[in-house]
Amino acid sequence: MNKTITVQQKDNGKRLDRFLHSTMTVYSRTQLQKAIKKGDIVVNDIEVKAHTRLSTGDVISITMPVGRCALPQPEDIPLSIVFENDDLAIVDKPAGIVVHPSKEGHHMSGSMVNALLYHWTRDALSNCSGILRPGIVHRLDKDTSGLLIIAKNNAMHAYLKKCMKKRNITKKYTALVRGRIPHKTGTIDAPITRDTRNRKKMSLAMDNQGKQAITHYEIKAYYQNCTLLEAHIVTGRTHQIRVHCASIGHPVAGDGLYGDNRLNESLSAHGLTRQFLHARELAFVLPDGEKIHVTSKLPSDLTAVLESISNK
Repeated sequence: MNKTITVQQKDNGKRLDRFLHSTMTVYSRTQLQKAIKKGDIVVNDIEVKAHTRLSTGDVISITMPVGRCALPQPEDIPLSIVFENDDLAIVDKPAGIVVHPSKEGHHMSGSMVNALLYHWTRDALSNCSGILRPGIVHRLDKDTSGLLIIAKNNAMHAYLKKCMKKRNITKKYTALVRGRIPHKTGTIDAPITRDTRNRKKMSLAMDNQGKQAITHYEIKAYYQNCTLLEAHIVTGRTHQIRVHCASIGHPVAGDGLYGDNRLNESLSAHGLTRQFLHARELAFVLPDGEKIHVTSKLPSDLTAVLESISNK
């Protein structure tokens, strides 16, 4: 791709990377920043930084190799829609599928976003979360199944984010964890932050660091040396249930990142191939006062595991 852009008065003073991101929407901001760093994008024939401020009349020269599409495309991936109106939908995500592509360009195919684009098109989804995440209000881990809210317009997206911030959306999960938790109910109130040694992991933080995270849980049943529980997350931090359960010595069964390898190996013989975590219930109130309350049955792969270990 060879292209030149002359900066107009209305764009005077803008950061180079942000200006390009607004005009070259098929590329993510991260991709553009990498191209600037490589020298594929120059200003007035001079290599510059991504944060360089532009001036009226500057000439931006762009020479970028033609690579894979920088935007996720519609793909005919089945969607299980459990609720839908003009403003939002709630879908039941299967395990093994990521919710959206990453800003580094990973998972541009095969994600929930690809399925959403096929079913509704980009113009029929909110864009508040950026071009890589149309309609996405919150996320579930790849190997977590269950309910996911999709916003069809920016007004509903903003409303749902406000509800989440005010903790007005009830989210409940079913999880199988290691060990027999002795008390019927409990609460884990511990802040979570990015792990400093492994950026793919989260960890507990000091009280004055990280983000507040609160998980209530209730015991539903015991299976051998495991506990089936319902987790109600008051906050929605990355990996919250997985980190919190591991922190009290009861990691989620099948969790390869925070879990117990010995337990995971033993449960694999009973058919467990992923973390035993399912987003089973959502409840909230719409702006017009309508109450939304949806549930999702435990998927067959997880019920089969419970049936197997209950008969041993």
